[in-house]
Amino acid sequence: MRFKILSPGEIHRYLDTGEPFDKAGAYAIQGKAAFMVKEIAGSYTNVVGLPLCEVVEALHELGAIELFA
Repeated sequence: MRFKILSPGEIHRYLDTGEPFDKAGAYAIQGKAAFMVKEIAGSYTNVVGLPLCEVVEALHELGAIELFA
């Protein structure tokens, strides 16, 4: 993941929202910090917290779920 270069004002305004104080890594890509994220590599759902595509594939391989035909 790559963040844009933040101005001091952007940092202070983001801190004023209170959002970074209850987040691992002090941001939530799906929250107010979305404006800061310039680029991600890999799975968006993994960044959010769960690599959904990979989990579904693994569950399918184990026979736990069926995929859409």
